[in-house]
Amino acid sequence: MAARALLSATTTASHTPLVTEREKRMAQNEAASRELNEEIEAAYQGEPPSDRLDIVCECALVMCERTIDITMAEYLLVRADLRQFAVVPEHFIGDIERIVYENDRFAVVAKREGTPADVARDENPRG
Repeated sequence: MAARALLSATTTASHTPLVTEREKRMAQNEAASRELNEEIEAAYQGEPPSDRLDIVCECALVMCERTIDITMAEYLLVRADLRQFAVVPEHFIGDIERIVYENDRFAVVAKREGTPADVARDENPRG
């Protein structure tokens, strides 16, 4: 009986694990930030790679209002992998992503395989 209660507490009505729904929601939040940053990056097209731009933090937090100072070259390196996002270092969430690179201004994180990576690839504005 206790096992059944535990099972029902960790699944939704459609029998999908809540962790998967949480991961999907978080990945969608990140994808929305990435889409906004793509518009910012488009406004800087043709500028030297060393030029800096301010992008929004691409973390999973719904109400994040932090910005990241990043060069065009750094931004393009982040976008080279569909699973990667630029976040302020303290917004790293270890159960859905891993740190690829970090400096004093931002961290580049890659979504872990499974739902987070699937959503990152599916909702990539670059196709």
